[in-house]
Amino acid sequence: MILSHGTLTAPVAHADAIRQLLRQIAQATRQEAGCQLYLVSEDLELPGHFIITEQWASLADMEAHLAQPAVGEAVAAVHGMGVTDLSIIAWEVGTQTDVI
Repeated sequence: MILSHGTLTAPVAHADAIRQLLRQIAQATRQEAGCQLYLVSEDLELPGHFIITEQWASLADMEAHLAQPAVGEAVAAVHGMGVTDLSIIAWEVGTQTDVI
C-alpha cells in the first residue's frame, strides 16, 4: 500500500478556481484502479493552503495516475495560477494496524 501527502498553496485571487479544479481531480481519481482514498482538505488556519491525502493499492497504480495527461494538465494549470509550492511525498506501508 502507498500513502501520500501532497500540499500546495494558492494565491488568494485563484483559491476558488484551484478549489474547483481539485474537486474535479478528486472525483475522477477516486474512480481509478487502485485508488483507495483521495481526500482534499484546506487548512483552516491558512486559506488557500490545500492538503491532498492519497492511498493507493500499489506504487504502479499511483504512477499510472500521475502519468495521465489530465494530471499533467492540472499541474500546469495550478502553476499558471501562481502555485509554486506543489509537493507530494509517498511512503510504502506494510501491515495495517487498526488503532481505534
